[in-house]
Amino acid sequence: FSAMFLRVHAPVNRQLIRRVSVQAHNSLGSVPPISRLECQEQVCCPQTNAELTRQLEETDLQLVPTAGQHERKSWIVGSLAPLLHRHTGGQLHTFGSCENGFWMNGSDVDACLVVRHCSQRQSWVTKLRLVESLVRREEIGTAQLVRAARVPVAKVLDKEGIELCDISVNNVAALENSKFVGALSQLDPRARILGRFIKHWASRRRINNRSEGTLSTYTLILQLFYFLQTRNPPVLPVLVNLLSEPLQELLAGPDDSADAVTAVNALATGPEMDVASGELRSPPFLTDATAICEGRFPEAGKNSASVGELLYGFFQFWGDEVFAGGEGSGQTVLVYDGTRSKNDLGVLVMRCPLTGKNVNPFTASVWQGIHAEFA
Repeated sequence: FSAMFLRVHAPVNRQLIRRVSVQAHNSLGSVPPISRLECQEQVCCPQTNAELTRQLEETDLQLVPTAGQHERKSWIVGSLAPLLHRHTGGQLHTFGSCENGFWMNGSDVDACLVVRHCSQRQSWVTKLRLVESLVRREEIGTAQLVRAARVPVAKVLDKEGIELCDISVNNVAALENSKFVGALSQLDPRARILGRFIKHWASRRRINNRSEGTLSTYTLILQLFYFLQTRNPPVLPVLVNLLSEPLQELLAGPDDSADAVTAVNALATGPEMDVASGELRSPPFLTDATAICEGRFPEAGKNSASVGELLYGFFQFWGDEVFAGGEGSGQTVLVYDGTRSKNDLGVLVMRCPLTGKNVNPFTASVWQGIHAEFA
């Protein structure tokens, strides 16, 4: 079996492991020692690909969220959201993995309270204190205000101390980001299976913690999207081909500056939310799967690779020396149009296809350590 699949549950080191654990962590049993070369040879065997796919699909059944998680989310949407609307005037939207197709067993719910005339950090904190008060008053449980976070949140827990959701205020960029990730992930079920497993792998390898300087989940998903965009035929489309009609017209115009665009917001110049009304803008890209597949992505469904083959290919791709970094030989990757270019930073620069920002800055030494996990 492929080396990256076998070492998912190893302690943090760069050696291949020879066993996998039971159920979500070691349901795959033990396998005999094999070399990297043998792994590469065996993965080409149809029987081995089929077995890798079978194990991956079995593991995914344990990585998906539980019925209890879905019930808690339904309560948040059906009960908590109306309560907060009555007392704050805001609309509660769920976002993140619980909306974008990569929700996992044990993951919480992220929610954003969209409130008009509330654009300053202190105003956000004031609204979150009101959330905290309402949770206590309505005997829902408790809420813990985390002011020091980059985006302040109220962590809402039920009476048993089970975390229900993290609520932020006017975190509208994250709402649009979730729509983008969900728009792509819905196009092929293999994308969601791969994404959940890669998140699980990175967590077990302890390289999925942005606050500690390693990979954010968003970076991992963008890595997956870029890999799937660059298959032949592609599994997923590039974002530039999904832009809304007005933005497509801008790109098709006579202005040559459109050729230099590398992110959606360079074209969609308005804010994600109107502060005065609290209205969210329509996504500047298509989100309907039928419209995408029928009108913008004629290659949809043409790549017949199994999830096992794609998983192996993902690690072969990102483990390649071209991405190793160091000595000014970094790579800048754009999911916006499926291109990459060399940079002199010596690291992977993964740019958000919506904002164009580097989503996960690294030092060269940190990136090289992370890259070694893919190799």
